Amino acid sequence: MANLCEDSSLSHHIWENENLKNLTPLRILFIRSNPCNPDIRVQKEVASLSSLHTKISILAWDRDNTHNTTQITRIKSHAVTIYRLGIKAQYSVGLKNLFPLLRFQIQSLCFLLRHRKQIDCIHACDFDTILPAFLIAKCFNKTLIYDIFDYYVDSYNVPRLLKPFIKKLDTLMIEKSDACIICSDERIHQIAPAKPKTLEVIHNAPYFFKPHYDFTLQNAESRSLLKHSKIIKIAYVGVLAKERYLEDLLEIVANDTNLELHIGGYGILESLVQSFASKYPNIYFYGKIPYEQTLELEAQCDVMTALYAPENRNHFFAAPNKFYESLMLQKPVIMIKNTGMSEIVESNNIGEVIEFSQSNLSQAIYKAYEGDSKQKQQKRLQLYMERYGWEIMGDKLTQLYVNLCPKIKRKPLIMLIFGTRPEAIKMSPLAKELKKHTNIHTLIVLSGQHKDMPLPILERFGLKADINLNIAKPAQSLEYINIAILTALKPYLEILRPNMVCVHGDTQSAFATSLSCFYHHIPLTHVEAGLRTYNLQAPFPEEYNRQAIALSVALHFAPTAQAKANLIKENKNPDSIFVVGNTAIDALHTMISKDFSSPLLEWVGNDKLIVLTAHRRENLGENLKNIFKAIAMLLDSVPNIKVIYPIHPNPFIQTTIKECLKDSTRLKVIPPLDVFTFHNLLNHATLILTDSGGIQEEAPSLNKPVLVLREKTERTEGVESGTLKLIGTNANDIYTQTKFLLENKEAYNKMASAQNPYGDGKASEKITQIILEHIFAGGGGGAKYYLIVKLFLYHTYQKNQTQNPYISNPMLKEAA
Repeated sequence: MANLCEDSSLSHHIWENENLKNLTPLRILFIRSNPCNPDIRVQKEVASLSSLHTKISILAWDRDNTHNTTQITRIKSHAVTIYRLGIKAQYSVGLKNLFPLLRFQIQSLCFLLRHRKQIDCIHACDFDTILPAFLIAKCFNKTLIYDIFDYYVDSYNVPRLLKPFIKKLDTLMIEKSDACIICSDERIHQIAPAKPKTLEVIHNAPYFFKPHYDFTLQNAESRSLLKHSKIIKIAYVGVLAKERYLEDLLEIVANDTNLELHIGGYGILESLVQSFASKYPNIYFYGKIPYEQTLELEAQCDVMTALYAPENRNHFFAAPNKFYESLMLQKPVIMIKNTGMSEIVESNNIGEVIEFSQSNLSQAIYKAYEGDSKQKQQKRLQLYMERYGWEIMGDKLTQLYVNLCPKIKRKPLIMLIFGTRPEAIKMSPLAKELKKHTNIHTLIVLSGQHKDMPLPILERFGLKADINLNIAKPAQSLEYINIAILTALKPYLEILRPNMVCVHGDTQSAFATSLSCFYHHIPLTHVEAGLRTYNLQAPFPEEYNRQAIALSVALHFAPTAQAKANLIKENKNPDSIFVVGNTAIDALHTMISKDFSSPLLEWVGNDKLIVLTAHRRENLGENLKNIFKAIAMLLDSVPNIKVIYPIHPNPFIQTTIKECLKDSTRLKVIPPLDVFTFHNLLNHATLILTDSGGIQEEAPSLNKPVLVLREKTERTEGVESGTLKLIGTNANDIYTQTKFLLENKEAYNKMASAQNPYGDGKASEKITQIILEHIFAGGGGGAKYYLIVKLFLYHTYQKNQTQNPYISNPMLKEAA
């Protein structure tokens, strides 16, 4: 069977790395003695706990399959691995399952022993899973939660001689567990004399659900023809077991054509139900159906049944799903006196409670249907909202875990993921600003797209990478970069589960990260969002990348109003777009030094300095040759200039310049500069020739004219304000435009003095504040539940203003 953390070696590194250990989530393993395919209560508990800093797996018993299987499923956007032990057995047959049960216990113990290092907390569901869980928890210091769905000695056919022993053992398990969960208040008396360390009552109510009627009841056509007749539709979906009066219910409906029974589920009586459904036209059997379809079916019926034999002691303490579903769906329910929740139904007059006989059940069906009213429906929903809703129960469960497991209280985690030198320049100021805030964790993740080029930049800002994916290889293609980042990033996102990921601009690192975050349902923020040429070939592939990134972004940080307008034009939510300026200006302001000196400046002397950068992918080939040809023409005809070209390490660029430019005493081709030297070199330049994006924003802040060696630019604000001029890649155009600026003082001064549209150098502060407000705003499930209550009250107010008791409640005004 697969390792609990899938990617074994890397996962182990993440869990054990001292820098990351306090960021790793609490690893919870649920154990359940059914296949969890699905198990509704387990699903709800997993969904609630996944809102915390957790990684959850489930160990289940598949009694229909003799093969062990592993399945990764998604519960409320959270990836959950289900490990199923295939041991053939039946349901509800008592001691006949003794040997399969022992096999399940032994295999569970072996599984827990093998994977003990990948488990922090064991959540054992019911007595048939607690023993192996208890042994491992106590031997290896794991947190143990004992969740009692059904109290064993009262629920199953346990021989009388064994009951005292099992009760004593169960009492010991309850008392030795770190916490015990029961599903109704009455169960407190059932588990006596046990005294749990921590006890929580968590009712098995459904999530709030508004039916969409996507599930069509059988016989829909005949019902529409008889819509004015009193055909009463009865719903039962659940375990098809004895002691639930299903045989009697089937006989009643079979003999009364004014009734329809819509029944689903599985169990020992399945063949009996199928035979009735095949024989009688008003009985419809749906088999095992998903829970959402169960609720859809019940919502379309008139009456629900939750019939349990009171002779079974456990039924007195039970908390039937049907009871909670009837409240939430506002349907009358029929129950047997002295069974779980029957007193609540009776005292609130929201259904029918009977002493069982077929005659009483038949009368109760008609009475429940004919006596229902809007007031009773509102009362049911009010009970659900105020006392039993899973929104309340989920909060209780998460709070229990928070109290028991300090590790779960991790501060929010922000990941900044980038991989190129320009990204490092623009993201470093933001990383430095985020790291000032001790109420969050900030991780810097390098993709490795530009191998080691970002490292000196981080060092200059006093930063270092927390994680380096190291994906770089010689002559890497776009396809390789995407696949390598997606593959390498996957386990980090799965295990660390960041609250938010920040990417920058339009690189392959940003694109691949955005795709990975989308796959893992992790909120994404995009720095330098909204830049557009609307030509997917210029720049290539950057224009495609940034448009694609924007599809899944939670917060867009646009540098200018024009960038925001582009996003709004693309139907992005205006409330998610913030104009903050560009972090490139933040970086620039921290780098410029009045006392800067360099051998490069000594080499320039009193000549005019042109700084050239040319590396963009769409310029490789003839365009790059034309740029170098123009430089050669300038060096031949303009005597008082010198050109510095920090060359990109791309081998194709290195080869092309050797072919096109002869050695010249007035040209320096140098390796890439550290960010401090480069920015200060720009500050001493006369003008700049570039196909770069970032320099188009940085140079205007230094009052340097920029001639852009591209056919299109996404920095249109710079062109409009006059700080940039788009001149393309024709050699004669580059030569003519550059020579003109060098010789025409008026034109030069006009460009140099134009206002910079790219911000005030405080973009990182603004972005940090917005991110913090976004992460810490709103709260958890309590706030969500409060909103649901407000909507419910407002809905009630709208439907029935005169009779609504909350008419003066200020929540109504707020909800409205």
